[in-house]
Amino acid sequence: MKEIWKHFDISPDNITLSECGIQQFLPNQTYSYVVTEKFVLHYIEKGHGIIRINDRTYSSNGHNGYILKRSQVVTYSGNRTDPWKTWWIGLTGSDLEKFLNRTKLNDQDVLEFEEKSPAVLLIKEICKTTERNHEISDFWYKQKTYALLEALEKEFSNDKIIILNSNQDIVEQVYAHICKNYDSSLKINELANQFGVSRSSLFTRFKERYGKTPKQFILIVKIDKAKQMLDETADSVSEIAQKIGFGDYFTFEKAFKKATGLSPTEWRKRNH
Repeated sequence: MKEIWKHFDISPDNITLSECGIQQFLPNQTYSYVVTEKFVLHYIEKGHGIIRINDRTYSSNGHNGYILKRSQVVTYSGNRTDPWKTWWIGLTGSDLEKFLNRTKLNDQDVLEFEEKSPAVLLIKEICKTTERNHEISDFWYKQKTYALLEALEKEFSNDKIIILNSNQDIVEQVYAHICKNYDSSLKINELANQFGVSRSSLFTRFKERYGKTPKQFILIVKIDKAKQMLDETADSVSEIAQKIGFGDYFTFEKAFKKATGLSPTEWRKRNH
């Protein structure tokens, strides 16, 4: 169960905090979703588990941290007898990729924090303070975020600067755009026009790359986000439908039940 899970709306900055959380897994607890945050860094405080990121699977015996990035498909599960406890922070901002490219974090799925890592101490301080006090100023969060960036840069320094590929495949851009804008009413024709491809070309290339049509993937992302909101918030089903870009409650309920076999209300009752 999540002890805390908070999303932030901090005033824009070059790099800013987007979320933080603490989660103690239950025995055999398994959870899957599509990552919509830009960059999420987890620290495993104790216990064991397995994480699958896209097509790669890792056991926590080999690391004490893992990194999630927007559009990745993730499944993680706690050990049957000793499930793990994790702490995490999410980061976003216009300069985030530049920062990551100065470290070893950009190409990593999992990592090993140093003993008494200053970065871990800051992650835990941000989460603990948020758990105790929800009336913290943006300036405190910004100061801690930049202290964390400095600690990460020192701990995971990379002498070799990697140049970003500015010619990212259009299909990958569409994929990332869907993950980022799941809360809007995404239309395939509009996506095709926005990225300068025909609807049929987008359909074919997207399905070849990801095994799903753009329309199917949009629904997957929206339903995954709805599951999180049903599990982690007290928002009404109607409010959740609006927040993930459905025009009305009934359309959302029908789509959710078709995807999960349960109505949104039944899903929430089953998981509480």
